[in-house]
Amino acid sequence: MRSFLSFIFLLATLLASRVYALEITVGGTLGNVSATDFLNIANSSVVTTACTDTACFCDNTTIAAVASCEQCMFNALIAGNLQMTDPREGGQVALTAYGTACGLNATQAKTLTTLSLPADWDGPFGQGLSPVATAFVLILALLLGTSSIYVVCSM
Repeated sequence: MRSFLSFIFLLATLLASRVYALEITVGGTLGNVSATDFLNIANSSVVTTACTDTACFCDNTTIAAVASCEQCMFNALIAGNLQMTDPREGGQVALTAYGTACGLNATQAKTLTTLSLPADWDGPFGQGLSPVATAFVLILALLLGTSSIYVVCSM
């Protein structure tokens, strides 16, 4: 499985490389990113070489390969519990911007450029209060609130 993902990652990086005319609006600190820099992420081992024009970069096969590459980076971020340092690194925003730059319609964008959560992800952990702690906090808040009203009214 690991070699298959490595192959997909390599394929995506090889196919999405040397496009010079396509501008992808990622936003944030990056702004507009040229197609040559879209998968050139400083904190990643992405190396790009292969496409030379917009038609190649926006081909459905290339889009699927780039989406697979982004999915792999997204899964690695989740598995390592890492913070995304670059919006292009496994980010849905970057993938959506890429689809928009290629002129995908809504149906194509939904099928070709959507990241999904890994199957082994157990979801966010919500830290909640126990019923006893909740009662204690509410009683404390009630006491503080009524005492502050008493202080203001007795002045």
